[in-house]
Amino acid sequence: MKYSFNWLKELSGTEKSAEEVREELTMRALEVEGLEKIGGGFDSVVVGKIISLKKHPDADRLQVVEVDITGKRPAFAKASTGEEELHRIVCGASNIKIGDIVPVALPGAKLPCGIEIKKAKIRGVESSGMLCAEDELGLGTSHDGIKILEAETEIGIPFAEYLGVESDDIFEIKVLPDRAHDAMSHVGVAREITALEGIEFDYDFDGLELEGKTKKGKKINVEIKNDNCKRYVGVLMENVEIKDSPSWMQNRLRISGIRPINNVVDATNYVMLELGNPLHAFDLEKISGNIIVREAKDNEKLTLLDGAEIELNSDDLLITDNEKALALAGIMGGLHSRISDNTKNIFLEAASFDAVLIRKTRTRLGIQTDSSSRFEKDIDPNMAEKAMVRLVEILKHIAGGEIKETIDIYPEPVKLWKIELDLGYVERLLGETVPEKDIVRILNSLGIATEKSGNDLKCLIPTFRLDLGTQEDLIEEIGRVWGYDKVQPRIMAETPASRKVNEMSILERRIRNALSAFGLDEIYNYSFYSKKDAADTGLEEIKHYELQNPMNPDQEYVRVSLIPNILKNIRENIKNFSSFGIFEIGRAYWTNGGMPEEKRMLIVAKVLDSDKDAETFFSVKGICDDFLSQLGVSDFYYDNFDPTPTDSTLGTWHLGRLAEIKVEGTKEKIGYIGEVSPLIVANFKIGKRVAIFELDLEKLLKVSRKEKTYSAISRFPIVTRDISMLVDKGISVAKITEIIKKAGGELVISSELFDIFAKDGSNSFAFHIDLGSNERTLESKDVDRVMEKITTSLEKEIGAEVRK
Repeated sequence: MKYSFNWLKELSGTEKSAEEVREELTMRALEVEGLEKIGGGFDSVVVGKIISLKKHPDADRLQVVEVDITGKRPAFAKASTGEEELHRIVCGASNIKIGDIVPVALPGAKLPCGIEIKKAKIRGVESSGMLCAEDELGLGTSHDGIKILEAETEIGIPFAEYLGVESDDIFEIKVLPDRAHDAMSHVGVAREITALEGIEFDYDFDGLELEGKTKKGKKINVEIKNDNCKRYVGVLMENVEIKDSPSWMQNRLRISGIRPINNVVDATNYVMLELGNPLHAFDLEKISGNIIVREAKDNEKLTLLDGAEIELNSDDLLITDNEKALALAGIMGGLHSRISDNTKNIFLEAASFDAVLIRKTRTRLGIQTDSSSRFEKDIDPNMAEKAMVRLVEILKHIAGGEIKETIDIYPEPVKLWKIELDLGYVERLLGETVPEKDIVRILNSLGIATEKSGNDLKCLIPTFRLDLGTQEDLIEEIGRVWGYDKVQPRIMAETPASRKVNEMSILERRIRNALSAFGLDEIYNYSFYSKKDAADTGLEEIKHYELQNPMNPDQEYVRVSLIPNILKNIRENIKNFSSFGIFEIGRAYWTNGGMPEEKRMLIVAKVLDSDKDAETFFSVKGICDDFLSQLGVSDFYYDNFDPTPTDSTLGTWHLGRLAEIKVEGTKEKIGYIGEVSPLIVANFKIGKRVAIFELDLEKLLKVSRKEKTYSAISRFPIVTRDISMLVDKGISVAKITEIIKKAGGELVISSELFDIFAKDGSNSFAFHIDLGSNERTLESKDVDRVMEKITTSLEKEIGAEVRK
């Protein structure tokens, strides 16, 4: 949020520079993210009066203007123009006339828009300056013509003096939610400055009380029909004059990023910036009957001030009259009841609404306003009255009018609360002795009244500090205002325990290194996807946790699998790359009857520019084999896929290329590998085959070896033999590998499938078998004997037809 330093100085009385205040606030209160100086862009810009206006002798669209700037003539004007009484300027604007009061940029001026003014000849006529439009002065976006000032404006004064902004420093302060209820206001930040500097906060905060308030009016009543409105203060004013607000007010609004509209609307925004409580003004003539605060009806519609029509439901809160909706409570007013140039009588609103309700409504509707950003972080209901008093005070000066009725509906008033502060606990928690008088001074400077009771302080907490609920909160306030830099470093009394090694972080680092070495790229996704994504992936039958109030429809479900999001990644990347591999380390959330069961998962996906049936699948399998071997998982094998209700469904996969990944001995599944079903791929508009493997990292951590075991290279040669066979379709590769290993015994070093094809209800498999011994060189008869045992076992155990 932006804050004017001039405004903060006015409220706090600080005599320090903006840089010094920035440092103090950042170190001891609120983080100042930026500091910007403004006002320097108006050097050599003065107020002038057009005395004569002639057509340019050599240009139809230009005029030669003579401007008087000799009123309260500044020194820089004399230096620029000598002693001439009139200033000649060539101008192309058509909205000016003799007698207009205008801003004049003299030679040497550097305007906020970046233009530097110099003397120049334009079509043969010398021009000594420029008449300025609104956008050139950085005061808006309009370039329709020259900015015309009020007729009573004094001629010759610096334009910065006219605006009331000779110079200012703008703080950009990051206000966290726990301090938004008081620090999203100039008064709140000014109070912080006085507390940090140890000076008195001279703002009559407690004196802001309404007079003559009642619960029932004669001309208009207020009825609260929903508990989400904690308080409603309304004031009826008649015979107000709608006009532009004073320039000083407009400037402060612009500095804060708010566009000036008229004096009444600007006053509501000004008080919001000053005290932090949003306000709203209705045209009284547009209100039929009374003001009613109620929940919206399903499908009820409202046209907002920005012209947008919204459709509401029963979770939303409305300000209405007896016939129609007037405003979306706490967020934005309605177009129908806005303040216009013809408004004479107004009804002012200062209210307090439930923070959770406001956040839900503005999130669902996608509407972010200055009002909603404050209400959704909670505001003290007592602030509504103070804001209304300040608003009425300002309107009496800038809009006139008379107060006819003041209504205050406050069902459950929020009162001050007490916290007993143990002075000994302050020292124990901070590790530093803070004198009692300083503790009292600090608390009092923050608006907290104190009373000594033995070794305790009874603290009366002001209602605008909603964040203070325990004595630990008070000690934090004492510590930060006292200054953590005053806390002296000390050697710890006890030897700190050694840091526990985070095995999962180490594993994830090893995974990233290994997969990156395979040429794969890591991606990051949200832990959510849409209902449509779940259906497109075949996961609609698996129970999901649903977000009650998702940020958008694409994040409705909490994910049970990483597959949907990685398929969307592939859909986007395949537009630019024909072959690539990606992986993600993330969490999946399985339903478990109560709280979600959180699983740390790894998913790897690959796409190849190939039309061969199984090439993509076997490419991913090769990566999986090498990857698990690098992690020290050497005793893994592939088994038939048996999906669980929270795992996956068969509909997601190509049934002929799908397996579970298991580890010998445990028989526990650590993941699965497969090619995605062509139907699923088509749902995501991916025109190529996609193969995936997904691993449970918790299970992988248990079976992976942290250190590699050295095995000496055999001194004797390895013999490789191939074997090809025809088996029933139900026989798995894992089963065949198991038989080969068992039959060959210690002489079988490894076996690898290198070819497969289907034939008449059977599968044809071909394997490389590596044979060797650590004790001797195998002779041909040794190799033949082992291969014969393997062949016999395959024929006997699974009925294989081995090609010889």
